[in-house]
Amino acid sequence: MNDLLRFGIIGINGRGGGLAREVAASDRAEVVAVADLNEEAANALVTETGGDVWADYEAMLSGAKLDAVVIATPHHLHAPMGLACLEAGLHTFIEKPISNTVAEADKLVDLAKSKALKLGIGHNYRTFPGNIAMKKLVDELGDIHRVLWQWIDTRVETYYDRDIWRSTWANAGGGVLLNQTSHDIDLMCWMLGEPAEVSSVIGNWGHRFEVEDTAIASIRFKSGAVASVQFSICDRPLNYRQVSGDRGTVEFRDDKRPNSLIPDTLRIGRYGMPMRQYISSKGGIASAPNIEWEEIEVAGERNIPPMMNDFISAVIDAHDPVTTGSFARTTIELINGIIQSGIRKEVVSFPLDRDAYESVFDELKSGLAKVNRL
Repeated sequence: MNDLLRFGIIGINGRGGGLAREVAASDRAEVVAVADLNEEAANALVTETGGDVWADYEAMLSGAKLDAVVIATPHHLHAPMGLACLEAGLHTFIEKPISNTVAEADKLVDLAKSKALKLGIGHNYRTFPGNIAMKKLVDELGDIHRVLWQWIDTRVETYYDRDIWRSTWANAGGGVLLNQTSHDIDLMCWMLGEPAEVSSVIGNWGHRFEVEDTAIASIRFKSGAVASVQFSICDRPLNYRQVSGDRGTVEFRDDKRPNSLIPDTLRIGRYGMPMRQYISSKGGIASAPNIEWEEIEVAGERNIPPMMNDFISAVIDAHDPVTTGSFARTTIELINGIIQSGIRKEVVSFPLDRDAYESVFDELKSGLAKVNRL
């Protein structure tokens, strides 16, 4: 391997440009190639990051000397481009989501494993100081039994007019679930484990596009935790989470913005005795356990640590990236399951039947199936 890890960047609109700058700022890596259909924008970027401009990413893969690649393109391109990069023997970082369907994710994960290549996915919410602190608190609660999780924000029509691909099933793979809240769903799986089954209602309440802007789901996790989840882009900003276990409860809240680096409120309530013990030991009709609340001060800078530093280290120092392809596959599997449940009006069990979801997704892309207008 070269002294500096040589990166190619595919797609520079949105996160791609930022990720390219993160690579260029590293003392362990360099940008040697940038591929984008907008040649003028690509030329402007390489004045900051270095590297040559390529109009065709496949030509870049065959013509540039690379060790790794970043993919930050519309969702439907993540899987085919990721497979091409892995086939070329390159460590691959894909901006979230890993793909539009879990069947596509299977192919990416399997190919990366067969070639002993790193596959990292851009679920960077795991690096937020508030989320790291919450994960540690949740781990103190013992057996988790009840979760309330809300991510609510507003997206106006001009947001989709700017990037029209976000408004279609064929390109975006979904609406609020794939586009806005795949990060939160990743956090739930990180904190609660793999899902066992889901029942959901999805629909479009306030937008003219075809994908869902609202999703309400009940999720049972293999751990036994049961979560009530609400996601919407038709309301005022709110990030609210409540997780209760045998030994206490954690509350996380931010009314300023749903993507909270450090929340307004993070606190843990510890029970005087485990809840199962309390339930079995107390007489009378009703009572409440003693609970001691502690407000948590979240340490850390109020910014997002560069994801590429971690991925570069994962390749050079031989460790897993923050979010592996395998873990991101669990996230997309749960998202697919929520969509399938909402469209088919059924309880969906995991592992998800890949063929069944591909059938649902084909119907959504063709217009044979549609989300309800709420």
